[in-house]
Amino acid sequence: MNKIKFKINGYDEVSDSLLISFASDETQSQDPSDYQSYAYQPMAMYPDVTDINEIKKKLAQSGIYLADQQRIKEEFKANPAKKEAYKALVGQVFEYNVADIISQTGTTYSNEVEV
Repeated sequence: MNKIKFKINGYDEVSDSLLISFASDETQSQDPSDYQSYAYQPMAMYPDVTDINEIKKKLAQSGIYLADQQRIKEEFKANPAKKEAYKALVGQVFEYNVADIISQTGTTYSNEVEV
């Protein structure tokens, strides 16, 4: 990804959120209006940043992930074989030993048990 583009589509007075959509040079459309909006609360997210240009850069940074997720979604939709492979999983039950699917490098989980 070389370019990220975003559009501020609205402002929600109740939550003080900017409603923003994102596109990139790798999404099917480079027009952010073609994609869903996400709510951002810059006052809560960046309370110490007062420069509006810095806020815009931070919003663009967070949009990189969302635009990339959109690209992945578009690639998935364009691959009928992959979609059918996922559909074939419906109704099946799967079981794994935790030790077989978790790295043995000392990962700690929320209950503070080290594996």
